[in-house]
Amino acid sequence: MYTLAGLAAVFVAAGAASLRSKKIGLNFADMLIGIVILGAGLVVGGIILHAIVRAPFLWENRQVFSQAPLVFLRATFGGMVFYGGLFGALAAMPIYAKFIKRDLADIVRLAVPVFPLAHAIMRLGCFAAGCCYGIVHDTLGIAFARSASAPNGIPFLPVQLIESAMNLLIFAVIWQFTKKERRPVHILCLYGLSYAVGRFALEFLRGDEIRGMVFFLSTSQFISVLVVIVCVAALIVDRKKGGKMPPLRSSNS
Repeated sequence: MYTLAGLAAVFVAAGAASLRSKKIGLNFADMLIGIVILGAGLVVGGIILHAIVRAPFLWENRQVFSQAPLVFLRATFGGMVFYGGLFGALAAMPIYAKFIKRDLADIVRLAVPVFPLAHAIMRLGCFAAGCCYGIVHDTLGIAFARSASAPNGIPFLPVQLIESAMNLLIFAVIWQFTKKERRPVHILCLYGLSYAVGRFALEFLRGDEIRGMVFFLSTSQFISVLVVIVCVAALIVDRKKGGKMPPLRSSNS
């Protein structure tokens, strides 16, 4: 189910983006290239951050993997962290824009609005797999029976479903916001701020112990704080510069 949810997320997000692709002159081939390049960035970034988050735990338990290298590789690279995937996809955008010879602003306006839609679907896969589970809650909790990630038989708050709903709301807001021509920095910051604030709050409802910690914050809370700072700074700089939004391009260059 986790894999199926990931595939569904890619194709549903691509389908939503295609509804606006004609506005900037992207053809079907360009969309497929985008799926490959941005998808690769997402996977690589997600795996790298997962390995970084898991590093302290693996270092403390390194003796377990001394005789089982495949177990070590699976534990290190066998998962993804969303923020890493997001940054990986964002880093892949300039590559995608250059490859199909388009303005980066066009790619931002096309891809960023559907990121939360894809994320909402992927969180359903997390719920099915039992990973990223919530705190113990006797009233609203759901117990897993055959999960390889969450302890079975314990009622955990389905924070994955809550985050999925949050992402759908963010998608609806950004989709409506981008019906008009918007500056790329405004699109990125609207998404970054709305998700970072929501994710920071949801982390208090998480119960899994492999999220990693930075000082007194979870890894995702720490990154959320950085995202808010960067977005606010970007909006201040953009306001002071008062630059004009690049025009949408109607055909390939």
